[in-house]
Amino acid sequence: MAERTDKQRILKLEEDVAKLHEVLAKQGVNTTGETDVFGRPFYVPVDVEHKATVFNLSTLADCHNPHMRGFWASTFGFFTSFFSTFAAAPLMAYIKKPENLGLTKGEIGWSNIASVAGTIVMRVTTGYLCEKFGARRAMCGLLMLAVPGIIGIAFTQEAWAFIVCRFIIGLGLASFVACQVWCSQLFNKKIVGAANATAGGWGNLGGGITNLVMPFVMLGFLNGTDENEDLSWRLCYIVPLCLHILGGLFVLSGRDLPDGNFGELESSGAKQKTNSKIVICLGVSNLNAWILVITYGFCFGVELTMTNVAALYFYTYHGASPQLAGVYAACFGLMNIFARSWGGIISDASNAKYGMRGRLWAMWIVQVIEGTFCVVMGLLTKDYASPDDGLGKVVANFQNGGFEYTLLPEEKYYEVEGCATQDIKTPAKVLREGFNKTWEVGTCADCIDLPSRLLVADLKNSDCIRNSGLLGVVVFVMILFSTTVQMAEGLHFGIVPYVCRPALGIVSGMVGAGGNSGAVLTLWTIFKNTSVARTDDGYVILGAVIVSTSLLMFAIYFPDMGGMLFKAGSLKYDPQRVKVPEGYRGADVLDHSVAAGADKVKEVEKETKPVGNTTETV
Repeated sequence: MAERTDKQRILKLEEDVAKLHEVLAKQGVNTTGETDVFGRPFYVPVDVEHKATVFNLSTLADCHNPHMRGFWASTFGFFTSFFSTFAAAPLMAYIKKPENLGLTKGEIGWSNIASVAGTIVMRVTTGYLCEKFGARRAMCGLLMLAVPGIIGIAFTQEAWAFIVCRFIIGLGLASFVACQVWCSQLFNKKIVGAANATAGGWGNLGGGITNLVMPFVMLGFLNGTDENEDLSWRLCYIVPLCLHILGGLFVLSGRDLPDGNFGELESSGAKQKTNSKIVICLGVSNLNAWILVITYGFCFGVELTMTNVAALYFYTYHGASPQLAGVYAACFGLMNIFARSWGGIISDASNAKYGMRGRLWAMWIVQVIEGTFCVVMGLLTKDYASPDDGLGKVVANFQNGGFEYTLLPEEKYYEVEGCATQDIKTPAKVLREGFNKTWEVGTCADCIDLPSRLLVADLKNSDCIRNSGLLGVVVFVMILFSTTVQMAEGLHFGIVPYVCRPALGIVSGMVGAGGNSGAVLTLWTIFKNTSVARTDDGYVILGAVIVSTSLLMFAIYFPDMGGMLFKAGSLKYDPQRVKVPEGYRGADVLDHSVAAGADKVKEVEKETKPVGNTTETV
């Protein structure tokens, strides 16, 4: 009887210990003492492949190697490249002026295209680099690649040089591929959607932060340079330069895979050396990958487009100051704080309940809603007059203390285009309308006290968008639009890791390049197209394209998991046209038994030493 009682107590104790392990594991604590193939402990719970199985608020507070260090390094590295690529957008109101760089509307369009065009090829290349050298080194290299462009843009004097520098800086956006590959190699497939989406979303946040911060950095430099606009916008690039250097150092502190870096793992025999020909053939021959290339172009590509055009849109069409225009434009990118993660979480939740078919349906529904919001945003202002309607020049006004003022007729911006707005340095004298009196600007008793900078505009035409009072509604709809854009991005990369695991880097590079291709196509055919004169018309066209291209998602099919319309195994069709060679493993698939055997040999070697022609045990 006593023996039975002891056994019951032991069983009960084992059950309690197992429950304690389970509770702590959910909190992100590795209580089983699991180590990598070289005996280094993990700080989070892992699966048999040593990929993290938990991703929550508890783990986000951690930065230990390899899992959470890789997450934070990939996130910050991508954030840095996004910040620098779009740093010019919120400063364009200053840069474009004739007294500064003097950019035309066409040259601004070319610079926007250049900032995202080079990354198309670079993202595909980065996919290969991730397979060959690891995502860590690939990301660090990309951050350093952009540095010459950041330095060069601060010294450029011609429009063509400005465009070339934006092209070079934009190459760093390929760090997105390294970010997603790295996270996919560190986190279990059950949570990879949330991990990828959060890293990508918080990296994309750089676009919102740069729109928010750079106009105020510009104000700081204007105050320090006595309102020298041309010098001030150039000095602003000190900020992205510092971020790139810090980002590169942080990335190098990470680890390629959960068990170690590529070199040490290949030396131990745990990792196969990458066969370039095989991974490229596998990636480009997968039809699911090509569909995702197109559809991702109209979620991430839309984000890149909006990050380029939104600040200038709010300044030009709605008459916001460059600082407020930056804040409104930043709202689009700031939705990345949560929205892309929502997409990843929804993808994982749909997968848990409905499998891959759930992931696909969720992705399609969100992308259709995204396109609808884009159309609505354009329609809101379509019936009002814009600065691009060719209304002719009018006398510019500004308001102060309940009165309207104009500049003196000899001032450069005495007149502006109809419905237009101009940010200027405050002149020495202004004219109050209705009094026909010139006022000195200053703090004397008979002077008018004005800020150092003014917004002068067409205030008389009530049909102008800037005078319609629609700004708040447009920003609200844009926030809804942005939320669905980011969610769609997260939903896409909840599917990418399943497409072709042995060629994960190539597929990630292809899909990521699709995002940039979509941005180039959108900027070129809509927002730079002279036949689409108005930006709000461009939003309507873009929304229609988003909805139309989303129908391609119905063609995605996985033989073992199904598609949107067909269950697993119901079709003989296989989207993987080139088959995976027998015995070939992906870059993140390790043979732990080989590594374990190598470790045992090393232990034996440590315990023995050669004596003459014999071996003596120590």
